[in-house]
Amino acid sequence: RRVTMIWDLRKLEKERRDLIEVVDSLKSWQRFSPDNPCTISLQVAAHMMRLSELDEDLTNLRSEENGSAENLAAS
Repeated sequence: RRVTMIWDLRKLEKERRDLIEVVDSLKSWQRFSPDNPCTISLQVAAHMMRLSELDEDLTNLRSEENGSAENLAAS
């Protein structure tokens, strides 16, 4: 179970880093793009929402991991 939690944590952290990179790229593109800035803003907003969800998932997973470690220590 613990190995799965560590793997999930790493997977979520990587996805988070990737999303941040995408958002940064979109913001840069927005400055220089001939495309409609509103369209790019919507894409940034969608990625930011996913980033918020990931942060919540990471917090929950870390809490769960800490709770498991405390239970093992108490045993």
